[in-house]
Order: sequence, then C-alpha cells, then structure tokens
Amino acid sequence: MSSHRLTFTDTSLTDGQTAVWAGALDNRMVLVPAAALSSSGLAAVEVLSPAVLNGCMARDEHPLQRVELAHRHYGPVPLRATVNLLTEHGRAGADVLGPAAIDGWLTALAAAGLRQVVLLDPLLDLVRLKAALESAAAAGLTAIAALPYTADDGVSDETYAERAASLVAAGADRVMLRDEGGVLTPDRVHTLVPALVSALGDTPLDLHTRCHTALGTVVAIEAGRLGVRGIDTALPSVANGASLPSLPSLIRVLRREDYQDLPDLDALLSADAILAGIADQEGFPATTPWPFDLATYVHQLPGEVAADVRSALRASGRWADLHEFAAECAAVRREMGSPPMVAPFARAIAEQAMCHFGGEQRYDSLRPVLRRLLQGVYGTVDGDQRVDLQARVGSVLRSESNSPTVEADLAADEDVLLAWIAGVTVATVPRRADVQPYKALAPYESLTRGLLERAGRYATLTVCAPGLRIHLQQEG
Repeated sequence: MSSHRLTFTDTSLTDGQTAVWAGALDNRMVLVPAAALSSSGLAAVEVLSPAVLNGCMARDEHPLQRVELAHRHYGPVPLRATVNLLTEHGRAGADVLGPAAIDGWLTALAAAGLRQVVLLDPLLDLVRLKAALESAAAAGLTAIAALPYTADDGVSDETYAERAASLVAAGADRVMLRDEGGVLTPDRVHTLVPALVSALGDTPLDLHTRCHTALGTVVAIEAGRLGVRGIDTALPSVANGASLPSLPSLIRVLRREDYQDLPDLDALLSADAILAGIADQEGFPATTPWPFDLATYVHQLPGEVAADVRSALRASGRWADLHEFAAECAAVRREMGSPPMVAPFARAIAEQAMCHFGGEQRYDSLRPVLRRLLQGVYGTVDGDQRVDLQARVGSVLRSESNSPTVEADLAADEDVLLAWIAGVTVATVPRRADVQPYKALAPYESLTRGLLERAGRYATLTVCAPGLRIHLQQEG
C-alpha cells in the first residue's frame, strides 16, 4: 500500500458529461446528484470548464449561476473549475486572457462559491501563469497548475520535471499532470511520476487522464502507487471512452490494497443512478469503453474532440479511414509547430485535418485559431511552423492584441467580462433565471412524451392499456 493518502475529484459534471453526452447536462440537472456526491468523501467536485461555459452560453444559462447553484446545493465539498488562459473562439484581442480578465474572472468565481481552480496555459507561458496564480491566491483559491502531457518523442522525464518545478516557482499550490489525449501508458508512468514527485518536493502532484486507449484506469492505479496524491475521475454513467476512469472501479481495486479513507462507494453509486436516470429519460447515449487503437497516439485528440471526430467518421461512412485521418491530423499539428493537443489548438487542428480529409486542397482555408497561432498571438511553440503559412497570415504583436487598455474595464462589469471570455457580445450574455432541480417524469408523462416524439412518423398512433387509451392522429 502507498504511504500517502489518495484523494479524488469528480469531473462527471464537466469533462465526463462533455465527452459522453456532448455537454447536455443543464443547470437543473447538475443539482440532482448534489446530496449523494457531497456526502461521498470527495476532495472536490468540478462544476465549470471552458466547454461547460460554452454549453451554458449556448443554452442561455449563466455560467456563474451554475457555480452559485452548486455552492448552495453541494454543501461542504469544495467546488473546482478549470480555466484556460487561451480561449477557443479565436476572437482577436480576447484569444489570450490577460491579467485584468483573469483577475476579474477568478474573483467572480470565488465570489460565486468556488474553492479550487485548475489553471491551464497550453504553451506554459510562465509570465501569464505567474500572474494568474497570483490572482488565484488573492481570490482565496487553491491554485492547481496544469502540466500538459503529450506522446511526442524526445520530451524526457527530466524536461517534464523541470516544467513542473517551474510551475511551483511561479506559485502553484498543486501541479496536475494533464493527459487529455489519454496517451499516457503504464510504462511511462513508472518513470515519469517518480521524476515529477521528486521535482515537486512537498507540492502535491495530481493526475488527469482519459480512457481513449482503455488504459486510463491502469494508469491511474499505477500513478497512485507511485506518489500521485489526487486523481480526477468520473461516475460510471459518464466514464471511460473519451472520458475519465470510473471512480467506483478504482475504489474496488484500491480496497484490495488496503487504502484508507476512500470515498463512500454506496454514495457514489447513488449519484450515478441519478445521472443514469436523467440519461434514460432524456435519451442521452450510454457510455462504452473504447478498444485499444494506435491511432490515438498519432492524432492525440483530447476528450470531447476525439469523441466528435469518431462520430463524424462513422456518420460519413469513413470509420475504416481513422488511421488516415490520424496521420493528417498529426501532419497539421506538426506544420503548426507541434502545440500541445489541448484547447484551443486541438479542435482547430482536428477541423483543419477534417477539411483536408474531406477533399479540400490543403490549407485552402485556415481555421481562425490556427491563423492566430501562426501569427504568434498565443506565444511560442516548441516546433517549427510552415514558413509559407506564416508569410501568408503575417504577424501580430502580442502587446497589440492583449493591450491593458483593452481590458481596463473588464473588472467593473460582470457581463462585459463574461462576453470577453466567451467571445460574444454583451447583449447576448444570458440573464440569471429561477432554476429548480430537475425532476423525473411520472411514468405516464414519460409515455406521453415518447409518443409525441414519435408521432410524426405515423398517420395514426394508438396505445391501449387497462384504464388508459391514447390516440394520436396526423391532420391532413
């Protein structure tokens, strides 16, 4: 048994449901499993991420209200959010969140009830990260700095250890090895985790890994044995595949190794049953493990991006060409300077590769995020970018695109701040609304709803049962 205590954060309400249910959980639904999750002994529950923020905006829900509601319903369990310093909308000027935007946003999140924040800068710009970590500390938040992991050749354990140490020097309370592409292997864990633990000293190391290759659970277990102190997980309904390891599955294994103070399995299963009930009523897809496939190590797409690509390939009848797409995805990434395959770069690279894969002449069009990447707006990448593409888009000085003058009024107005982060106009920022927890339909309500959803396929639809008769008929 490991000598240190292992803790777990649940990401079912963010990355789990984003990867499996395309972010369909609304503000009502996230409140229903609150009692079960908050009593289970979790270290934290993540309630907001960049993808969830975008989903809230699309549903006309206020993202900060989501945090406020969770704070009221989840009781003592700490709430966490993930904040990316680089936005995915590619809007000039707001694609890199400067000090004023980050400071205002973290202050707003803390006021809404947040206790922890994962700060992700895919390019590990220590100037940006240091300012964000200082803002988190000033807001009273536990600051977790993300260390992106890729399966690229030539990046040694020592390099990752140096990067981790630099995050601590910048002010991180914890460091998270973040494997959003699910490409971390048990073999690499056995050399990488000890190197990171040694470099971090007393600073805890966390792990966020996915299950793209079906190895996520094994990776998590081995990492826990080797010194990782916190592991991100999900409930079974939204675990595996593009999502994270199932916490109940981990607990069953760790119990055999005599780990102490593990979360309450019954409470977790109760919370999962609630989510499964919502999924059944709403028609959300069932989660399924993905088989091992080497294409994952080639395209390295994270979570929901990988799920979307798989769905698109199946829908277009080109699932057999997965490896061909993966190769094109890797080529685009290489020609962009090999940025880490996380937001905002991963989806843009996947979309660009899909354009080429669909027959468009290579780079006949160019995704906005990639244009901004080539222009140097986001910062410096490790690899070489295609010179002809750089010449085509020109350059933009980072000081021009992220001027303090542009951000000066962000802290003064919450709506202006949210519009800036989401890449929308202030007029489209959602209003706070009255939100009651989601309620399951009665059996007759579920039956009627299902019949109405299917009625358009039939001229006449009749259901008869003892004491019940429903008759639906198309007019005309």
